[in-house]
Amino acid sequence: NQPFGIALVGDHIYIANTDAVVRFPYAPRATSVSGDGETVLELPYNEGSNGHWTRSLVAIADGTKLYVAVGSVSNIADEGMEVEEGRAAIWEFNPDGSEARIYASGLRNPVGMEWAPGTSTLWVAVNERDMLGDNLVPDYMTSVRDGGFYGWPYYYYGENRDERVAIPDNVRLQAPIAPDYALGSHTASLGLHFYSGTALPEAYRGGAFIGQHG
Repeated sequence: NQPFGIALVGDHIYIANTDAVVRFPYAPRATSVSGDGETVLELPYNEGSNGHWTRSLVAIADGTKLYVAVGSVSNIADEGMEVEEGRAAIWEFNPDGSEARIYASGLRNPVGMEWAPGTSTLWVAVNERDMLGDNLVPDYMTSVRDGGFYGWPYYYYGENRDERVAIPDNVRLQAPIAPDYALGSHTASLGLHFYSGTALPEAYRGGAFIGQHG
C-alpha cells in the first residue's frame, strides 16, 4: 500500500507502506521476496483522505531500533487534531514492532531521514506549511532530539505563532525547537543524504544533499 521507505536489518528487509511497516525474510544476493510479509507496526492512516502519504524509514547502526516518519493529514490540522493523532511525527520501534513510541513530534511532513556520519544524531528534511505567502514558511533540515517538539501546527520555525490554529485550553505545549537550517519557502524539500565519500571535491565532503521537488 504505497511502499516508500526501505531498510535492511539483520535477516529481514523492512518496507514502510503508508499504513504499516512490514518485513520479509531476506538473504544476501536474493533478487526477490515472496509472501505478504509480516506487519510489525501499524501506522496512523486515514482511508480516503490520507494527506502526506510517504513513510521514510531508517535503522540505527546496531539494528536495535528503527525510525519511521509519518506526515500530517493536512496543511495545518484543517480537519481537526483528532485525525492528526500520531502524525507529523517520527516513530521509534524495535525490529519486532514492540515498544513503539513517538520519538519527535510537530514535524509537518518529514520526508528524508539519515544519521549524521560518525554520530548517533538523526537528521530530517521537513516540508513545511502553506498559505502564509510566498516567503513563509521555510522548509528545513534539522537534527532531531528525543522527545522534541518542532511546532506544527501551532508554531513554525521555533516560536513563531501560527494564529490560524487555536491552541485548545486543555492542551499544554512544550516549547517548540527551532530547526537548524532553513531551506527556502515552498521548495518541497523531500530528501536528505549526507556525503562522506571522496568522489566529489573536498568542499562537499561531510556536507548534506537535499532533494527538492523541482
